[in-house]
Amino acid sequence: MPQVRMPDGTVVGFPDDMPPEQIKSLIATKFPDAVPRSPVVQQTANELSAITRGIDKPMDDGRNSVLGKIDTAMRGAADTLTFGTADEIAAGLNTGFGYLGDYDKELASQRRTDTADAENRMGYRLGGQLGGGLVGGAGLVRAGLSPTAAAINAGWRLPMVAGASALEGAALGGLQGFGSGEGVEDRLEQAKSGAKFGGIVGAAAPVVVAGVSKAAQKVISPFSTSPERSAAVSVLEREGVPLTAGQKVGSKALRYAESEIGGERAAQIIDDQGRAFTDAAMRRAGGSGLADPDNLAALKTKLGSGFDYLSKRNSVRVDQTLVDDINRAADEYAAVLPVEQKKIFKSLADDIAARFKAGKGTMKGTDYQTIRSRLTRMAQNYRQRDGEFADAIRGLRNALDNGMERSISPIDKGAWAQLRRQYGNYKVLNKAALGGGEEAGIGVISPARLRMAASSGNRDGFATGASDFTKLAKAGQAVMTPLPNSGTASRLAVQNLGAMAPSIIGATAGGAYGAQDGGIAGAVSGALAGFIAPRAVGRLMMTKTGQRYLANQLLRSGAMTPEKRALVNAVLTYSGSAATGRLAP
Repeated sequence: MPQVRMPDGTVVGFPDDMPPEQIKSLIATKFPDAVPRSPVVQQTANELSAITRGIDKPMDDGRNSVLGKIDTAMRGAADTLTFGTADEIAAGLNTGFGYLGDYDKELASQRRTDTADAENRMGYRLGGQLGGGLVGGAGLVRAGLSPTAAAINAGWRLPMVAGASALEGAALGGLQGFGSGEGVEDRLEQAKSGAKFGGIVGAAAPVVVAGVSKAAQKVISPFSTSPERSAAVSVLEREGVPLTAGQKVGSKALRYAESEIGGERAAQIIDDQGRAFTDAAMRRAGGSGLADPDNLAALKTKLGSGFDYLSKRNSVRVDQTLVDDINRAADEYAAVLPVEQKKIFKSLADDIAARFKAGKGTMKGTDYQTIRSRLTRMAQNYRQRDGEFADAIRGLRNALDNGMERSISPIDKGAWAQLRRQYGNYKVLNKAALGGGEEAGIGVISPARLRMAASSGNRDGFATGASDFTKLAKAGQAVMTPLPNSGTASRLAVQNLGAMAPSIIGATAGGAYGAQDGGIAGAVSGALAGFIAPRAVGRLMMTKTGQRYLANQLLRSGAMTPEKRALVNAVLTYSGSAATGRLAP
């Protein structure tokens, strides 16, 4: 008797005289999928299966489009903001609350749409509900209707704030439960459950905000800084000076880490910031670039050409102020100057008076420039050997400068004042460029050298901010001053972390891991990995993203004010109470 094992595992016997075709027919009747089908039959079966699947699959209602997803989110927000009554409100508005249409039919349609959204587009509906909680919570705080916000702003302790938040959550949860129910009895029961769960959420919200905010501050903004340092950083950033994250936040540990394992990127930022700082200083004198001899000489020529151009267009008019300034300079030094120097001073004053007399009360601008240049050279020559006489000559020159500034035409007055200010700044740059060291050798001016040059001879002006260099120099010193190069505990710790510790740890781990195949090879591999790891961390730290993260102050420096904490608490309470109220049994 022939026997055949069926697809279900049973063995069936057939009579010896039964034809094979009949056996196949019997098997196909009980197990239709066990017998291979012809290609035509199989294709027909596939097509019928596809049609069947198409019938079973719900038809696309158009809500998977962009507009449909937006509407899904908006309906979710409305559901939260109206405490679960958005479907009833929509049905009422669409049917005139039963006067213009079938209210019950429209309400059923609205709820079918919400159900379909919840099943097929849950992410968009949930996002809308969360957005509704955000808007609702913020609205309560802004309108002064949040007792929790009032308690936080009043400085209440956490237990009392939690109590106020529990009451607020109970009220919100109760409203959501009432709006989500059906019929009076069911609504009251839902409101009771919603109030209970909403109260729990409300009581927990302040505790969560208080605990998470501190942890979040450290995670999101790992380093804090002072308002004074932030102001200095802003000054430098407006000037285009690049800074590292460590310099921005003022963390010595981070600055040492950038220096030791930051690699070429850190070194490049330090080099670029020195050049940018110098360029910012040069711009105050009308120049740019490094303060090297070529740039300073070109700047001096540029300023001189500007003075020559404006001088040719104007003349100095003699007035009583000019006469008084010259007489004051003569009287001030008359008692201290030797006889020969008095004669020289008188000769200079007489020459000035003669030129005014020849010009009938005016002096050509070209003559003014000639005399001024002569007085400047004489003052410089006598500066070392006779400071009193040099000061007297400068007094005469300053009287002429002030006379020209009063005489210059209104059209040129602004340009003349700017040139004089830029020339004064140029002289400061000349002093600052005389510093020693490698950086000064290539024309880089350090903040310390700029401060010394700008305050020399003008301490009051620099201290009170009258100098164009005050804010720049002070900001540079506050942020860019290098840390000690060696011997400090922080630098040694980073050096050990970057060299010894990872290698030791890596060697130990590698040796243990590779013991079965040869501990020495594993130890060497581990040591190499430990050596490379700090440099990989350093490269990651110095990326633009890494630097932005390390320097950000989103949740530091007082970012979590009572007002913001109240807002976050209200949003959590509103959203949580809405969710628990809607899901309450």
